[in-house]
Order: sequence, then C-alpha cells, then structure tokens
Amino acid sequence: MKFIDMFCGIGTIRMGFEQAGHECVYSIEWDKHKRRIYNVIFGQEPEGRDIRTIRAVDIPRADCWCFGAPCQDFSIAGKRQGLEGDRSSLVREVFRLVRETKEECRPKYLFYENVKGMFSSNKGLDYFKILCEMDELGYDIEWQLLNSKDFGVPQNRERVFTIGHLRSRGRQKIFPITGGNSQTLKQIIPKSDAQRVAEDGGQGTKTGLYLVNGTKEGKVYCLDANYAKGCNDLSKGRRTMVEVRSVLTPNRLNKRQNGRRFKEPNEPMFTLTKQDIHSVEYQGRIRRLTPKECWRLQGIPDKITDKVIAAGISDTQMYRGAGDATTVNVIYEIAKRME
Repeated sequence: MKFIDMFCGIGTIRMGFEQAGHECVYSIEWDKHKRRIYNVIFGQEPEGRDIRTIRAVDIPRADCWCFGAPCQDFSIAGKRQGLEGDRSSLVREVFRLVRETKEECRPKYLFYENVKGMFSSNKGLDYFKILCEMDELGYDIEWQLLNSKDFGVPQNRERVFTIGHLRSRGRQKIFPITGGNSQTLKQIIPKSDAQRVAEDGGQGTKTGLYLVNGTKEGKVYCLDANYAKGCNDLSKGRRTMVEVRSVLTPNRLNKRQNGRRFKEPNEPMFTLTKQDIHSVEYQGRIRRLTPKECWRLQGIPDKITDKVIAAGISDTQMYRGAGDATTVNVIYEIAKRME
C-alpha cells in the first residue's frame, strides 16, 4: 500500500507503516529542524513544506493519507483554542486537498492521529466537526483511544486514532485493537534476566533500562549502565535493590503543578512532551533521560537514533522530536491491519 505522510515530524508514522510493509510516496513538514532530522533518517527531506501552499495536483496518488495536525490547540496543556487555533486548524487543509482530488483518485483511507484532549476541546464539538467533514467527503469513520504503554514501551501516552474509509471502495474494519493484540509492559521481557542481559551484550534492554538485580518477587532496573554494573559486581552474593521512579520537571520541585511529579516503581513514564524535562530517580539520585532513552520510549530503533546523533543533531531538537512524535509500535499495529 502506498501512503502519504503529512505533518510528518521526524517520521515515526512512516517508520511504523514501513515496518508493516507499506511504501511512503510523499511527505510534508514545515519545521526546519524536523526536516533535517527526517533527511538524516530517510535520505531526503520531505517533498512538501507548507501544506497551505500545496495543491492536490502536486501530490502523487496514494491509498492512505496520514496526518496528525499540530495538537497544541487541542491539548489540555495549551490554551484550548481548538479548531480556531492557528496550528490545529491546519487539519482543514487536508480536507481541502481531498476536495481538490477527483473522487476516483481519493485515498481509500484517511488516518488521523491526535491527543486525547481533542475529545473535550470546545465541549467535544471540534472532534464532531472533524468527523462531519470526513463524512461529507465520503468517508465512514472508526476511531479508538490507544495508550503506548500497552504496546511494548514504558510510556503512558494516550492518543486518539481515527480512520476514515472511502465508501466507494468498501470498508475493512481496523478497530478495535484489543489487549490481546497488544503487548503490556510486563510482556516486554519474556526471557529470564540473565538471558536478556547476555543477549543484549550488557548494554541495556529495549526499554532503555539496565538490569541491577532480579528476585523472585520482581525485577529491578536502573538507567545508568556503570551504576548498574557496580551493583551487580558486589562480592559475596550481596544484592543491592534499586527502585527506579519516573520524575517530571525535577528543576521545578518547589513549584506547584497539576498531577503527580513522581510515579511509583514499575509505573510507565509520564507522557513525553516538548516542554517538560523527564527524569528518573533511584537511591535519592535524579538524572535526566538522555535523547536516546526518549527515542526508545517512542519505539524508535537504536540504529536510527545513533545515526541522528552521529549527524550532529542537538539534544534539544532530539528531545523536541520525541515529544512531538507518535509511538512507532502503535502505528505498526494499526498499519499492519490495512490492506
């Protein structure tokens, strides 16, 4: 299946679709930093820059249009301007392009991703308007709220996924994706601790955590490789138990904030954002997550991350890219169900 990736960011939707065997034929991104990262990862910058200047004749024919228009105006962390905001209103540009496309050439799927806050934006009327627009364009709709923590990454990240099916080309049901189809955090480590560390070369698990010690009661991890090695090298069979907790904005510990600043051990990480500083606390120490760890929390393979780091992309832009991205694992689960 051929697809178009609009508002592509650093390309995590493309990663998930390509893992499912689909082909990207066109992409659009305005931000110059994300365009550079995209170029490092995929070997070329997105063909389109400003969606407001693009016309339907500029876009190659494809089976699916993927878009996650900027979410700040829908987010509960923003000013809640909804569809009237300068950024989230760009979703209407996608619908304009659909209208400019002859019906027989329109994509079979419209795949839309956005934050959970879209449900409550303008008392739900904004999302209702989006669904009505899709309906008027000839698309039947299904949607589901999915959380990244259920798909093999330890991050609490709820996103609304909406799929429009072009009526003239039939409908293949994609949702619901149930718990039986997805992986929970506890299922990430199916083998014994010793096997896992040995096969990983001692460099850390897929979650970015290093094994410190394992007991019958559970597993204990740390995000500092040297610290973990020191714990495991203790002589005479001594064991040091280290509990790792997620920490949000540790530089503002004396300021009030909505919700928790610390999570309990074994709880998934807070939702990655562009503005918050994400850290971990163990044995009284607090350390900020590295860009690589944040990219792992979005399901991005280390070989891609290492390539971006080697290209000299700044930590700031890598953190921003992770905060804006979708989780690759979730996209893959959806994309593999599409024809």
